[in-house]
Amino acid sequence: MKIVLASALFPPDIASPAPYVKELTRRLAGAHEVAAVVYGSFPERVEGARIVAVSKRRPLPLRLISFTLALWRAARHADILYIENGASVELPALLIKWLVRTPLIIHFGDPAAKKYFSQKMLLRRAAGTITESPPGRPEILPFAPRPEAALAAYEQSWSGHVRMLEEKFAHAK
Repeated sequence: MKIVLASALFPPDIASPAPYVKELTRRLAGAHEVAAVVYGSFPERVEGARIVAVSKRRPLPLRLISFTLALWRAARHADILYIENGASVELPALLIKWLVRTPLIIHFGDPAAKKYFSQKMLLRRAAGTITESPPGRPEILPFAPRPEAALAAYEQSWSGHVRMLEEKFAHAK
């Protein structure tokens, strides 16, 4: 399956959606053809995935146009478009959804985020929404015992999350 992920944040950004999108990209890249279209100047690489970065330093209109074009190039032959909520991603995704008719699934990484007009329009056209996210990775501290139980729970939660997403993706196609 060809999957395109779109997000306003990606490591080295540290805000909550960034590590989620990177980890999801990494986990999906093992079994699928994955491209991530993100804002950033120096995004971290993910083995097996293509990362397309649009600079945040451009003026807003140019940044939105560049992101929309990059998203269109990635999504025109994709099976699924999976976006992380945020106005700077939703506006381009709304246009791309209309142009390429790729099934769209929205992840609400921040459910308390302000509801924009673009989000309401996109929700009407989405094949599905996801509100759950696996917990953050447990810290491994020096001179402390390795948190084996917490790491196992983390892996188990990600396995379940990816399985649930793959089922949603399969039904959305």
